Amino acid sequence: MDVTTVFLLIGSIITIGFFANAFFRKTKIPDLIWLLLLGLILGPVMGIIETGPLIDFIPAFSALALLIILFDAGLNMNVYKLIREVPRALLLALLGFGFSAVSVALITYYFFSLSFLKSLLLGSIVGGVSSAIVIPIVSSMKDLREEPALIMDIESALTDPLCIVISLVLMGMITKGQSLGSVDIQGPLQAVASSFSISLVIGFIAGLVWLFFLQVLKKNDYYYMLTLAYLFFVYPAVETLGGNGAIASLMIGIVLGNGREFGEMLKLENIESGLTLETKHFHANISFFVKTFFFVTLGALIVLQDVVPIILGVVLSLVILVTRFIAVRIASIGAGFTEKEKKLMTYMLPRGLAAAVLASMPFIEYHIEGTQIFTQIVFAIIITTAIISTLGIFHTEHKKPEEETIADQIRESFEEDRYD
Repeated sequence: MDVTTVFLLIGSIITIGFFANAFFRKTKIPDLIWLLLLGLILGPVMGIIETGPLIDFIPAFSALALLIILFDAGLNMNVYKLIREVPRALLLALLGFGFSAVSVALITYYFFSLSFLKSLLLGSIVGGVSSAIVIPIVSSMKDLREEPALIMDIESALTDPLCIVISLVLMGMITKGQSLGSVDIQGPLQAVASSFSISLVIGFIAGLVWLFFLQVLKKNDYYYMLTLAYLFFVYPAVETLGGNGAIASLMIGIVLGNGREFGEMLKLENIESGLTLETKHFHANISFFVKTFFFVTLGALIVLQDVVPIILGVVLSLVILVTRFIAVRIASIGAGFTEKEKKLMTYMLPRGLAAAVLASMPFIEYHIEGTQIFTQIVFAIIITTAIISTLGIFHTEHKKPEEETIADQIRESFEEDRYD
């Protein structure tokens, strides 16, 4: 491929990514759908992008995408609201992930020729909702109250690393020839808890350390680039110590995004803020660039030789919708949410970046036989859940007020009287 073609290709991808994102803001149809389809057209359909070299490149690109996206999510979280809504959001995250992962595992185990551990791996990969999709959609819902909106934001931020850590543990077990029957379940649970703990603690400490340095470094023009370099140093350090670099990046983002708040809580002197608004905007552009090229790359890796994985992905998406409904109903007990808010939370199930990153890892990085179809299945799930979310949210938001039940009206009236 000559230089002219490469430049035209890069320019086209960025342009389509821009308009896909603008279309997403207007219609709530996730931009990743168009980016995946673009990659599919450029790769398997037209053969412009050669998939061979991408296979060696995708592990590093996947790690970069997770680092950038989760750091960006952390920068935009309010720590006080995060602490207040964490318990219910954590409950929804665990229920939603658990119900989805187990249901997907059971269906693929009993109806397809996958071992239970590989089936559970697939369920873990698609078990969580995508923060890269959920957070922008929720922020665009003007009539949604702050409490359910924040719960969905936090849940999406929690399930991304949850998918990553549990999937990595399962991939390690499979490559070592272990099974659920031969391994004490306490081991994987301890591994997950240990990975989370190491990542959060190191991420928090690393965030505070860099917060101090930023007070001096912000006088320099390119301090943000040094912040990126710092993330690249922290990531392998956390991975070496048994943690997850992406989760640590999320924690660093939370600390830097709430620099003044952490300074007040810890009674630290001379802490004004973390990153400035301008640098946050610049990081958002970096995040857009990385996300755009990652989804196009993933689309180029899709192999459409068999329609069965695509059909399976559609079926599993419907199963995920049912499990999501159950999880939302349980997590909403005692929260005082309206029926409309519960429906919006139910439809907020799109799978995205974490699933896309993890889909290719079992076969490409860990060389696990039988998992080469994961990319096709996950591709179908990402597309289908995005469509379900879009149609469900559109229907719910355009539902006439008089269609609410009498019970909802009484509940809303009671809530108003209680807070007046």
